[in-house]
Amino acid sequence: MRPTADIEEVSHERAAERFMELFYPIHYSIGMQVEDALRGDQGLDRHQTVIMWLLRTEGMQRGSKSLKRKEIERCLTSWYDITSSTVSKALRALAKPPYNFIVISEDPDSGREKLVTVTAAGQRYYKQMADNASAFVKLATDRMSVEENSMGIHMFKVITDTFQALRDEGRIDSPQSTSDVAQMAKRKAASG
Repeated sequence: MRPTADIEEVSHERAAERFMELFYPIHYSIGMQVEDALRGDQGLDRHQTVIMWLLRTEGMQRGSKSLKRKEIERCLTSWYDITSSTVSKALRALAKPPYNFIVISEDPDSGREKLVTVTAAGQRYYKQMADNASAFVKLATDRMSVEENSMGIHMFKVITDTFQALRDEGRIDSPQSTSDVAQMAKRKAASG
């Protein structure tokens, strides 16, 4: 184990820029490797992997094994440049052999909505996904101190909660609100 590094103090003025310097390595390099570890050797594509992880995560948070199909579509189409038919194709593949990870049924609350429910096979796959990804991430966390791991988890939670609050306030998640934020930042930089 290596010693805890000194923590650089970063001002509010420089914090966003410093976070953005880490965006590429975290999102693309590390994030894609974690996604590959989640996928394992089951042959799922990226969209199917994300659907299964979304069902697991949302299910754990809500205490449910089901999500509305439109909710899954909304998430995937906001994260990826894909169509509704691509989401449907991914869901159908997860519902058929050799996977049988989900069941797609009519939502009892709305005849126009479908409900996607995880099967026992899908739940076993969740566990495998979590085990695979945890083993991959453990390669890094084993090299960090307890304090660094604790701080990292705390920071990921704070960042996640902060961005969720911004979404809840309607300040992000639409092209208009994102460009408004960028324009405000440019005006502030020009005036300051």
